[in-house]
Amino acid sequence: MWKRLGPAEIVVIAVVVATVVVAGLSVAGCGRKSAVNKTSQGTAPGTAPSANSTVAVFLLKGDTVFRVSRTVSKAGVAEALTEMLKGPTDAEKNQGLATAIPDGTRLLSYNVEGGKATADFSSELKNYGGGSARVQGIIDQITNTVTSNDPSVTAVEITVAGIPAEESLQP
Repeated sequence: MWKRLGPAEIVVIAVVVATVVVAGLSVAGCGRKSAVNKTSQGTAPGTAPSANSTVAVFLLKGDTVFRVSRTVSKAGVAEALTEMLKGPTDAEKNQGLATAIPDGTRLLSYNVEGGKATADFSSELKNYGGGSARVQGIIDQITNTVTSNDPSVTAVEITVAGIPAEESLQP
């Protein structure tokens, strides 16, 4: 009666859902700096749960952060950050989404202690090209991706090769 969805079908569904969410956020977020949809992401009625999970990733459209969903084999903040570092997919680029994070940036470590998350990135993050808007975009993408995937996090510290972002990411 019910057909189990394969990986390609799941990706197509995720892209369609992301498109609908981004379109809805675009309308709802007019005149706002942040269009964040914090609704829970469950299984659609009539579909079988899969072995894959969904994480929230934040990208940019201009200076506005937008939440998109990505399908991963294991849910978690580190996986969400890794997906964010991949930048927008072709479908997301076609919707005008971009990233402030330079190509080649890698997540070196991610830890949470007492509600404070620390995300350490490779030195490629410093190759952003300068500008306060770009630095703010990087911070917003990372912070929103972390807090949307772990609601227990109340503060996010970003470091670049162990150096706090306040020192390493200068406009």
